[in-house]
Amino acid sequence: MHYDLIIVGSGSVGSSAGYYASRSGLKVLMLDEHTPPHSSGSHHGATRLVRCAYGEGTRYIPLLIRARELWKELNELTKTNIYEKCGVLNTGLGDSSFIDNARRSAEIYGLEIENMTAEDIKKRWNGIQVPGDYVGVFEPDAGFLRSELAVNAYVKLSKEAGAHQIFDCKVSSVTPTENEVVVETEKGIFKGRKALVSAGTWVKDLLPNLPISPVRKVLTWYASDPCYKNIPGFLVNLEQDFFYGFPADENGFKIAKHSGGQNISSRDELTPFGSREGDRTETLNFITNFLPNTGGILEGKTCSYDMSPDEDFIIDTLPGSENVMLVTGLSGHGFKFTSVLGEIAAFFAGDKKPGFDIRPFALNRFNHM
Repeated sequence: MHYDLIIVGSGSVGSSAGYYASRSGLKVLMLDEHTPPHSSGSHHGATRLVRCAYGEGTRYIPLLIRARELWKELNELTKTNIYEKCGVLNTGLGDSSFIDNARRSAEIYGLEIENMTAEDIKKRWNGIQVPGDYVGVFEPDAGFLRSELAVNAYVKLSKEAGAHQIFDCKVSSVTPTENEVVVETEKGIFKGRKALVSAGTWVKDLLPNLPISPVRKVLTWYASDPCYKNIPGFLVNLEQDFFYGFPADENGFKIAKHSGGQNISSRDELTPFGSREGDRTETLNFITNFLPNTGGILEGKTCSYDMSPDEDFIIDTLPGSENVMLVTGLSGHGFKFTSVLGEIAAFFAGDKKPGFDIRPFALNRFNHM
């Protein structure tokens, strides 16, 4: 069979692309080295924050607004709460660019936010402690995503919409020609009019010249006081570090450090939680100072980031080939976008324009770095 779109990497972005492209009537082949959802990439660990008042910059906001619409639609399609609204609190020094960007995002795009002082935060959520010179930007319509459930749902919906799926299948090459793309795998050679490469952390196995650096990250679940069941999702921008977390549930209180991590170059280096010195203490000082009612560690996991040099996404076609799209370099803040990134890939496969300005995410920006 000759496909309209071959997807190489059917996890976060690829599963979404598989659904939206199949739904539009295209012939789609979804490939993955594992069976998604799985724990060999960036989408496991149960939850991811989703917000639109975005401290990372206003260039992301149109994508976020559309992504949230699609997450709500996915809730309706699956009759589940893959997207859970609980509000998200951004907090840090009042003159930080992160807080300024969140406020500007809301102002420019008419997002509902509440500006808060440190005292406001302590009164609203008595389990959260912040320094007196910190401020907050609370977005009540934000929340979190159940990431593995989302990937599972997109895989299921893709199949129901007609996508052909071959999982547990390693891809060895993606070769564009003038009129098609040839994808070689351990289970055969496949040809399509276009391809999406959304292979996550290990994309350089296929495209070694991409400016992507894999980073090992730690996720930690703590026992918690009942007060943490009612808090919002949160992001805390310290002067040097960046932490985030979620409301507590029956599986504990998930907290992680977004900054830092260990640079890795092979899958063998993505070792389990506790295998490296510092895994169990990475968030200890943070919870002692900001979340003092937190208990002991219940569980830990590791995942990986596919980091770009500037920590912004890469959404572009492969240099010299207009029939291969790249979505990579999501740099640890990409899952909330995967619904809309999949839709953009489906537009690409159907020879349609995405309706968004994706020029800030062009690959050639690194030619000047």
